[in-house]
Amino acid sequence: MTSGRKGWHGWLRRGRYSWWIGWLLGASLAAAQAPDTIFLEPRAVFVEARALAVDPGGRLYVADAARHVVVRLTPEGHVEDELGGPGSEPGRFDMPVAIDAQAGLSLWVAEEGGRRLQRLTWQGMPLEIIPLPERMRPIAVQQRGRWLFVLDAASGQLWRRGPDKRWLVTGGAAAGDPLQQPVALTSGPSDRLLIADRAQRVVLAYDRLGTFEKQWTPVLPRAPRALAAQGDTLWLVIDRSLYRYLPGGHLEAVGHLPFDVVGLVWQGQRGWLLSQRRLYRIQLSAPGRK
Repeated sequence: MTSGRKGWHGWLRRGRYSWWIGWLLGASLAAAQAPDTIFLEPRAVFVEARALAVDPGGRLYVADAARHVVVRLTPEGHVEDELGGPGSEPGRFDMPVAIDAQAGLSLWVAEEGGRRLQRLTWQGMPLEIIPLPERMRPIAVQQRGRWLFVLDAASGQLWRRGPDKRWLVTGGAAAGDPLQQPVALTSGPSDRLLIADRAQRVVLAYDRLGTFEKQWTPVLPRAPRALAAQGDTLWLVIDRSLYRYLPGGHLEAVGHLPFDVVGLVWQGQRGWLLSQRRLYRIQLSAPGRK
């Protein structure tokens, strides 16, 4: 009988240890697989924000179309200056809707009302004005060396302007590639252009001259709204949720967003989201990860 009790207690101890080991392993696995918690820190307020850009130094730029200004902010997201103001003179804007600040010392601003591109110093001094093709509705602009690229929401096309100062369609039905309804543009790995297509729910890749290469992502769960590259990781706003697309081809949900997004940028380890009314800094907490 005594030996039976010892045998029973031995089994119970072994079972208890097995249970604890299983629980610990399960808890560790659950923590490793737990989704990130997303915290949004509100910063500046706008009337009708339409675009967000970041320069190599971390300064942020927001196009406020209703006020016809580009707001420059510090790397911490605090308002530093306002560029432009309503008007058609050089250095002033008529509905600014897209910005490219990658050059650092200068930036490109696309105007929907004025149907033109302006290049300005980061302090707002006008340097160059380029008319846009007739009936174009710009939603993104990017400079690559001697080439300028503009996404046109009206025609669903990618346009390129080269050293010969001529506009040429390089993406969309007219160029014989699958682009249909572009909504956002960002720089990708190996100097690519990555374009989010709302109609097809995919991201398409183009080379540095604007020639279509391939479909970059699988079909997304819902329509994309914004995208930004962080090294080989692609951040996406899909409907009202933030996702990241990892180099191995894995799409990972990060968190739900309580507003519609009009802009997304990533600088180093810091991300920023823009709604029509407000700028937010993204903070992520990843349970079980160090």
